[in-house]
Amino acid sequence: MGTTTMNITNTDLRHVLSAAGRRAASPIRPGLLPHALFVADLLARRLPYIAQDSFHGASAPAKLEALGTPVLVRSDPRGNEVEAFLRMRGGEIALVDAGYGHVSVEAAAETREAAAALAAALRAALASEPPAPERVSLAFWMRGEPGGEVRHREIEAQRLDQIAGNYSAPVRCALERLIASRAPEHGRLILWRGEPGTGKSHALRALARAWAPWCSAHFIMDPEELLGRGGAYMLDVLTWEGDDEDRWRLVILEDAGELIAADARAVTGHALSRLLNVTDGLLGQGTRTMLLITTNEPVGRLHPATRRAGRCLADIEFTPLSCEEANAWLAARGRERRVDRPTPLADLFAEAGESPVEAATVGPRSFGFARALDEHAALAR
Repeated sequence: MGTTTMNITNTDLRHVLSAAGRRAASPIRPGLLPHALFVADLLARRLPYIAQDSFHGASAPAKLEALGTPVLVRSDPRGNEVEAFLRMRGGEIALVDAGYGHVSVEAAAETREAAAALAAALRAALASEPPAPERVSLAFWMRGEPGGEVRHREIEAQRLDQIAGNYSAPVRCALERLIASRAPEHGRLILWRGEPGTGKSHALRALARAWAPWCSAHFIMDPEELLGRGGAYMLDVLTWEGDDEDRWRLVILEDAGELIAADARAVTGHALSRLLNVTDGLLGQGTRTMLLITTNEPVGRLHPATRRAGRCLADIEFTPLSCEEANAWLAARGRERRVDRPTPLADLFAEAGESPVEAATVGPRSFGFARALDEHAALAR
């Protein structure tokens, strides 16, 4: 992806510095210090141009020391995340935010060309090859100040054909059709519904892997915050510049059924309106954004506006495996136990006496998004 630049004029700087002088000092959380120092320094030095870039890569503190003079470096105990404010030899400054195989940089300089050159130099020094096909990079979003904050993780993801036996025939066919699609011509909303334990989260991984060459996946950790408060968070997600210009993005809201229920407007205010506006309204125009919502709600409880023709790219109901499919699933794992009713995937793992994690060698490693978030939170503490 090419770098993007923005211009800060001297008039802008005077207004910002003047306003800053009138405000009382407010405490800054340690995690925000590198960014705060970067902004303060570019204002003090009156550097009007900022170039931004985002790419696969890594940044150890020792590597940063070879690029410039670190003013402040923040890293987690395991070295999975590093954020640093650097002063460069030519008078430019840079902010580097790296973690879990992804790097974002901001470079400030006196000219547009110098800022772009510094961002390019940082990419050349820190970039690495994209993850192996069995791993996919996901952007995890959460509400920050004032808008949204993003962190990247690489997670394991199997192909759909490797986990096809986890789904009933109708579900499997619907997933195959969806995965085979490219750059939707109509409809940007994807609905996945079904009772818990039917494999929706496993399928999300397979979809993210299959679409990775042309579409990035963005997981929203707090859907109610994204759709329920203000607009800064939403605009940050929709206008994020970490993707190549020709790539689509898939925004994932897991277990967000209350946002699209028939009584959603009464329960969550304007959240439903904002959601629909992303898919086919002004908010989504020009952003190449698709929205995927998973829910445990039955179809009768969903707001009819979400399933309108032309709005929905796919509406898939995840159902339990039939008796025949479920028993074939157990037999494939060498289990003698049999069931006499349609059975969800989670119950099959229980019948087999396995947890999904223990079954990783014969089935999909479970999940998933919730598991990745738990790991991310544990490392952040």
